[in-house]
Amino acid sequence: MMAAWVLAADFEVHLFEKEKMAGQKFLVAGKGRLNITRDLPANDLIAYYSPPGFIDEAIRNFDSSSLRKWLEAMQIETFTGSSGKVFPVKGLTPSDVLKAITNDLTGRGVIFHLNHKLESFSDEMVFTFSNPEGVFKEIYDFALFAFGGASWPQTGSDGKWTAMLNNAGIKTSAFQPSNCGVNIFWPDAIKQHHEGKPLKNISVKIGELVSKGEVLITSYGIEGSAVYPLVPAIRALLKQGIEPEIFIDLKPFNLLDTLLIKASKVKAGTKEYAGAFNLNGIDMALLKSYTSKEAFSDPQKFVHFIKSLPLPVHSLRPLDEAISTVGGLDLNEIDHDLSLKKYPKIFVAGEMLDWDAPTGGFLLQGCFATAHYAATCLHKKARE
Repeated sequence: MMAAWVLAADFEVHLFEKEKMAGQKFLVAGKGRLNITRDLPANDLIAYYSPPGFIDEAIRNFDSSSLRKWLEAMQIETFTGSSGKVFPVKGLTPSDVLKAITNDLTGRGVIFHLNHKLESFSDEMVFTFSNPEGVFKEIYDFALFAFGGASWPQTGSDGKWTAMLNNAGIKTSAFQPSNCGVNIFWPDAIKQHHEGKPLKNISVKIGELVSKGEVLITSYGIEGSAVYPLVPAIRALLKQGIEPEIFIDLKPFNLLDTLLIKASKVKAGTKEYAGAFNLNGIDMALLKSYTSKEAFSDPQKFVHFIKSLPLPVHSLRPLDEAISTVGGLDLNEIDHDLSLKKYPKIFVAGEMLDWDAPTGGFLLQGCFATAHYAATCLHKKARE
């Protein structure tokens, strides 16, 4: 939709959508408050994307400020929250935002074809579509694909398009979950008494990577803002056949030395620890479950686990639960302008590309930016 908006000023644009409406996944992303982007300068935004360098030019050409100005031109006002996340102003729902974009596209002359699925394409730019009435072919001068990833399949984002690209000689990689929960084999007592409880104001670490925020205890493990940024590192270790450990700091705002001083004055025991170190029921349950009897009975050893409690991660949650995915179109298949090397008149954008970013506005920003950049490059090539 972003790409169509860019191109509609100078070309006849046809937008094909295989579902009954365009932008369904946008509505899912906005189930909360629709965190549209992050209020950061381009160079700071770029640091959140991987692989390094891939998305740099796209972000610089269409950063968070550009995205907000684009929305504001459609009467979608935005504001920056205390954490730097950008949202539509109060009263504007995700449906309102999507409707404004759709109406603007229609006003610019974009022709929508809903319930139209692309089945194949050729070197001669012949595109075969299917719809409820049958199968037909169309020829176009240029095309831009934005097939999406493989998260939230109920919106049509099922990743099945990879077979079509493979048949056309284009390499893809298997989709894997990102920004998702992790599986931990909890003791029964944790599941029975603490499922659904949050761990607030903590930090979580794997290797040298540290993430602060909140996690939710679930029946299968944990999920939440503090664990999502660690998923790429967890995924890499699992791929090597290594069962990762993450380390939770239950008191990130307290220095270890300060806690050690308190420990010198504390007797061993649940009530004593809870009072002296301000630990709640879930904190104590985790510490009891993942420390040895020897460490728990020694206050000096115990405080080390308050600052670094190891939790063994068994696996990641499945694709259909992930907020986003990695995998899809191999980046070696595309040129610097986001056109396919084997099909230079076809451009690509969005989640279908094998890139990754954390939640917090970065995912939508990346999709908008790659689409704007690909469309700008397509426009230039079409005019040459």
